Amino acid sequence: MKEVKIESRKIWEKQISRKDSVLDIGCWSGEKLLELLPKTKNGFGMDISGSKFHLANPKIRNKLKKCDITKKVPFKQKFDWIILGEVLEHVSDDEKALKNISNSLKKGGKLILTTPRSIKFFQIWDPAWFRWKFLKGQKHHHYTKQELIKKLKKKNLLIKEYYITGNFIWVLNRWINVILEYLLRLKKVHFSKEKKGFCDWIILAEKI
Repeated sequence: MKEVKIESRKIWEKQISRKDSVLDIGCWSGEKLLELLPKTKNGFGMDISGSKFHLANPKIRNKLKKCDITKKVPFKQKFDWIILGEVLEHVSDDEKALKNISNSLKKGGKLILTTPRSIKFFQIWDPAWFRWKFLKGQKHHHYTKQELIKKLKKKNLLIKEYYITGNFIWVLNRWINVILEYLLRLKKVHFSKEKKGFCDWIILAEKI
């Protein structure tokens, strides 16, 4: 595995061809599928809640299914690409989730994974982790590099490339948004996460 430049995800996604099949896990309203529509029409999405499906563009709405990745993947076909963005840290059993993902990838298929990074003595960078640990909020696990390597390799997923995003400005933005949204009931302020940082793993893995 090698560390690559920031925004390499755009390069990875450029490799998706019209014949490729794509599954977006944790798809919400299917925005990523809509973005990829010019590249491939063989895209599908799944989400544990399905509460945002009604917002999906009609072009992709019938390709979205409600399902828990720890239970199964609700599509019979195997995929060339699977996208798992900011999901793994929330699931009840990441081993089962990764097993189902691996079983749904073709040999040589690619997984684009994003998930929070564990920083010893500084997990507090993430307000979502704080809510989980101290306020009984939704699970929000942080992963070390070795933890991810081990868990993915166990399911025949080999990390090929990665980079890390989320600098101090972005962390400050997250905490400001907690104050704005939850305490003051005001709109969020958005800063780009796609800067070299220390908070979020952006990973390209391959099914072997």
